Amino acid sequence: MRQNIHINSLCMACLLLLGLAACGDDKESLPAVEPQASGTFVDERDGHSYDWVRIGGLDWMCGNAAYDLNDEANCTFYVPYSDWEESYPEDVMSEKYGFLYTYQGALDAVPDGWRLPSDEDWQRLEGALGMPATQTTRLEWRGSGVAPLMLQQGEGTHLNLQFGGYYTSYLGSYDPHYWYLGSYGFYWTSTKDEAKDGEYYFYRKISYHSDQVYRQSMEPSAYMLSVRFVRDAQ
Repeated sequence: MRQNIHINSLCMACLLLLGLAACGDDKESLPAVEPQASGTFVDERDGHSYDWVRIGGLDWMCGNAAYDLNDEANCTFYVPYSDWEESYPEDVMSEKYGFLYTYQGALDAVPDGWRLPSDEDWQRLEGALGMPATQTTRLEWRGSGVAPLMLQQGEGTHLNLQFGGYYTSYLGSYDPHYWYLGSYGFYWTSTKDEAKDGEYYFYRKISYHSDQVYRQSMEPSAYMLSVRFVRDAQ
């Protein structure tokens, strides 16, 4: 699999430092949200292991989907800038960030027993993390204090959402077409936005500089985003 992906390492490092500093300042004030249950799931297709936690009655994977579809039109891994011109670049990033998928790719990557979370599944998670019910259905940024809980790793929620950025080939002559690794995370939902004409599906966005969660919709094939799988409590 080959995708042309440009990462400005210096800028991303600066953004990460700023984000970590901000999270550190707020750490003491975060509410305690512990999983109701936890475990490990092994994807029989490739042997990849995912930890999961139960929050709000749903089991959420604690790592981004990393199933390789071997389909460059719907799935890609991250390639460092120094390697993107190589014919067969090494995959050195998917262990942490998983893969990026189009909407169809996200559906194709779902393992047995799990699903691509709906917009309602995300709202349920957000509510369990303290977002007021009056805000869960709003668009754009909402739910102060919820995003840091989604980022917790090794403590608290253990959800460990990642700033995996996105990939797109719809930005004109820019080459490669990868954006925001280390500063923003974008996640698909399975829910169509019925308020818009055409095909648009909801997604979630988190940012290094915000404690809120962004809700909006986009075209299903225009971008490749990260994916978390969910299932009803087992």
